[in-house]
Parts: sequence; C-alpha cells; structure tokens
Amino acid sequence: MEFEKKINEIIQNYNLGNFLKAESLAKSLLTRNAKDYQLCNIYGLILLKLNKIEGAISYFQKSIHIKSDFFEAHFHLLQSLYDLKKYDEAILQSKKCLKINSKSTDTLLLLGNLYNKLNQEKKSEKYFREILKINSKDSNAYYSLGNLYKKKADYEKAIDNYKLAIKFNKNYFASYNNLGTLYQEIGKFDLAILNFKSVIKINPNFPGAYQNYLFCLNFSKYFDLNLYFELVQKFKQSLPKINLDKIRQFPKIKKTDKKIRIGFVSGDYGNHPVSHYLLNTINHISDKKFELIAYSNSNRMDEITLELKKRFNVWRKINHLSDTEVINLVRKDSVDILFDLSGHTAKNRLSIFVNKAAPVQVTWLGYNASTGLKEIDYIIVDPYVVPLSDQKYFAEKIFQLPNTFQCISINDDIKIDHSRYQNKRDIIFGSFNNLSKINDNVIDVWSEILKRIENSKLFIKTKQLDNLVIVENIKRKFQKKGISAEKIITEGKSKTREEMLKKYNQIDIALDPFPYSGVTTSLEANWMGVPLLTKKGNNFYSRIGTSINKNLDMEDWIANNEKDYILKAISKASDLKKLFQTKKELRNKFLKSPLSNTKQYAKHFENCLNLMWKTYSEKKK
Repeated sequence: MEFEKKINEIIQNYNLGNFLKAESLAKSLLTRNAKDYQLCNIYGLILLKLNKIEGAISYFQKSIHIKSDFFEAHFHLLQSLYDLKKYDEAILQSKKCLKINSKSTDTLLLLGNLYNKLNQEKKSEKYFREILKINSKDSNAYYSLGNLYKKKADYEKAIDNYKLAIKFNKNYFASYNNLGTLYQEIGKFDLAILNFKSVIKINPNFPGAYQNYLFCLNFSKYFDLNLYFELVQKFKQSLPKINLDKIRQFPKIKKTDKKIRIGFVSGDYGNHPVSHYLLNTINHISDKKFELIAYSNSNRMDEITLELKKRFNVWRKINHLSDTEVINLVRKDSVDILFDLSGHTAKNRLSIFVNKAAPVQVTWLGYNASTGLKEIDYIIVDPYVVPLSDQKYFAEKIFQLPNTFQCISINDDIKIDHSRYQNKRDIIFGSFNNLSKINDNVIDVWSEILKRIENSKLFIKTKQLDNLVIVENIKRKFQKKGISAEKIITEGKSKTREEMLKKYNQIDIALDPFPYSGVTTSLEANWMGVPLLTKKGNNFYSRIGTSINKNLDMEDWIANNEKDYILKAISKASDLKKLFQTKKELRNKFLKSPLSNTKQYAKHFENCLNLMWKTYSEKKK
C-alpha cells in the first residue's frame, strides 16, 4: 500500500512537471525496490524529461530484463534510441516491439519516420500505410505521409494528406502548420496565412506559428504594417518569461574606455548569407576596441564556420542549452552588446532576448523587420529600407547606417564574359531567387514581359530546381499564362559559388521578385555586370532592391508599380546598345559604391557600436 502511494506521488510530480522532485522520490524508492519493472520504467521516463537519455535507456533495459514482454519499456527504449539517432539499434528494437504487439500504431509510426530519416521513402510509406489498414482515420499516419510527400516535392499528395490529418483531428495544429509552410514554399501565401491563423487559434502559445505567419506576411502583396506590428506583439506574449530578476540587474559602468564585448547569436554560422555579411564586417573591426563572442545555435561546421571561428575571440555552442543557461552564459561572458542575427527565421533564440540577456540588445542582418520585442533596443537598417517615419511600426529604435545596411566582398578573379553581345539578337531575363519569392503575381508580370518582347527568355536558377517535379510545376505555371516551356530556362544548385556566379554571364537583366526582393542574389547580379530591375515597396523586404539601386545611382531601374515595371523592362531590353554599355560599366560602379566598400562599412558599424554603448553608459553612470 505504501509502495503504491509513493508511486502515485512520483507520477503526480511527473505530471505537474516537477521532474527533479519526481527523480528524487523515484531514486529513493528504487533503493528498496530495484527489481520493480514498472518503477524502472517510470524512472527512465523521468530521466528522459531531464535530458539524461543514456541513463533512461539503462533503466528501460532493466525494466525489460525483469519483465521481457513489458511493452511500455520496449517502446520507450525504441523512442530513446530514435532520439539519439541510433537508427540501426532502433530498427532492431522496433521489431521486438512489434513481436509483442503487431498492431502498435505508435511503433509503426515511429518506424515509418525512422525510415524517412534514412531516406528510404518506400519503406517509410509502407509502415504509414500499415497504420491506416489498422485505423483508416489515424491522423498521425496522414500527417506523416504529408511530411513524406512534402520532402519528395509531391505537393498535391502532401496537401491531401495534411488535410486528411486535419479532417480526423480538427485540432491537429502541427498539420495546419506544415500545410502552411508548404503553401508558403509554393508561393500560395494567402492559403499559408489561413493555416497559420488556424494554428494560433488552436494553440495561441505556440511561438513558431506567429513567426511563420510574420515571415509569410513579408511575401504577401497584402502586407500591412499595422497588422504586422499587432502580430509581433502577440508573438511576444507567447514567449516564455524566465523569472530571474538577477539577470536583469546589470552593473554600473565604472570604466568607459574598456574593450566593448560584442556577442552575436545565430543559427546560421556557416555557408549562409548572414555569415558572409558578418565576415565582411568583423574582418575590419578593431581588435583594440572590441572583443567578439559567437553564440552558435546549430551544429553546422563548414569552411565558413571555421573561418568565422578564427575571427571571434570566444566561440560558444548554445543549441543544446536552455534559455536560462544561455542567459547565464551571456552574463558570465560580460557581454555589453548582444546581437540577434536571426529575427523570426529558423534557429532563432529570441526567447533569450525577451528576458534581457545583455545590457544593450540589437537585431541585424538575419531578418531586419521588427522582432516586436522592446527588450531589443535597436534595429540596424539604412535610410532606404526603413525610413525614420516607420518608427511607430518598430518595437526597437531604428538605427540607420549612412548608406546601406549590407555590404559584400566577392572574389575579383571571376571575370565577366561580354563575348555573347557581339551578335546579340535575344534577351535573357534572370532570377536566381528562392522559388517562394516567385509568387503568382510575379509570374503574371514576368509573363507579360516575355509576351511583349520578341526573342526573350527567362532563366530561373535555384537549388529547388534540382527536383524535376518542381521544374514541371514552375513551367506549368508559365504555360497557363501563355508562355511556352522553351522560353523558361531552369537550373538547380551549382557545385561551387564561383560556378554559380559565372552563370550570371548568361543573363542580360535581373528581374527582382516582389513584394519580397532578392538580397544576396541582387548584389551578386550587379557585381557580375547584370543590372537589377526592381519595384518600390512599403516594407523592409520590398525595399531592398531600391536600396541597392540607390547606392549604385541606378534609380532609373526602380519601378513605381507593376505597370511601370513592365514598361521599364521593355524599354531597357529594347535599347541593346545602351544596355550593353550599362553592363560594361556596372562592376566598376559596384566596386566604387558603398555596397562593396567593406572597410568603410565596418567603420560605420564601429561608430554604431560606440554610440550605442556610449548612450547606455551615460544612463548607467
């Protein structure tokens, strides 16, 4: 009786989330009941919650040793092996589970997901289908099939299965969320937003849904600053608040001439645009004035990561740490200014910023729209992407760099090939942007351009076009607008960046998508002598092309609206002599512009850091 009472107390604490208390009680009870298979299993579950997976495995194994046919312990062992990515062992364990219970849909589901991880799609689908033979209304099976088809870019089947998951479980918010991200990938932003709204309605405390919604809004032609700002406020409310008063207490400034310690939080350290821009900047920052600390929220390790590690004074991995642990680490490092380089993109750690990890907090590069967090003091932009008149739509204080919010350095060895212009008769437009930016409205406008310019073609290049299904989908969209497949040139990812840059030699004019402009692709196009036709917008992401062209003194390549965009494309393509001259002069123009002057940009950035810290220091004296 006493034993059962203790077990109930352990379970009660476990259900309430008091895992340390539950662990203490279970450990004490095990000293007298080490051979109780159920207690061993419960203790294993507690250890899982405390992220002690290896310890949990040993207790599941003990439970099985005591009672060999105890299914729960077998299944929990399977889950643990799966979480540790010990897939071969997990496969063997799943067979043991199915031997005990051949109709365990949980086992079949995990086995299907396991084979999906191993890229064995046929086996994966087989196990999901077996679940549906047992229960034709199993939402988890339909959801997993949706994920499988999404991975294969079979979007129609993915959509159908996500919808079936929702049909049999109206509150399946994960299915709504993945359906939303799928619609976003294929440029159906209105449908994506509807699904993110459904997620929020079901689970208003799920920060990821707000972030997906926010990110998606930037792609929508119906973007509204008031709606955006309202949404970021709701996102903030969904973030967990850490009750650590001492974390908010920063010491008074005793010495103003010390080195300023700058921390950068990112999940994109590696071969990613954020890292390229960051390197271009910090390579020119004074070591005498600043100490740099990296907080990496990923396991990525490539050549760019290694290059970054050399430049930082301290390198910290934080993807395995809790918010509390990261905040304490930042405080221990005595960081003065902490940068968020992710915003509302993947692998962000905005939850540490809302809990004020450092005295001065800044968002920059990775997202560059408002995070919605007043705890982030500044957002770094330029006068073209965010005018000061937009301040009311930002929780952060707008800090404008003099010319551009971004600066890039590219290998000068890559030559521009002008030979094809000797006997030129055709015009090739191009876009190397992610397909999610090429929405139906963009396709309408680009199709109209192709119709009105004889002998014109469109070259679309992005990694997504390695998939033949996606290639057919994009060509079909243009065919529906009266554009033959022969006029659409497609190409997937290049093996090297140098190879990719050389592809710009095949393009005459780069077409900027809208409302979400190109960023790195637009800079690279100009550097390779390909002028960018862009359209003005009403938010940060729709003004990037404008910022680039303003810094290049190429204002005549900025369209006011869609009609103007079409007319400018026709005009620029019609005067080949003038176009060729523009292209010949463009690289030199780019190299002399603020977009390429990394030393000047770094100086502006240093001034920005000094001013931010001076402002804070004077308040704390």
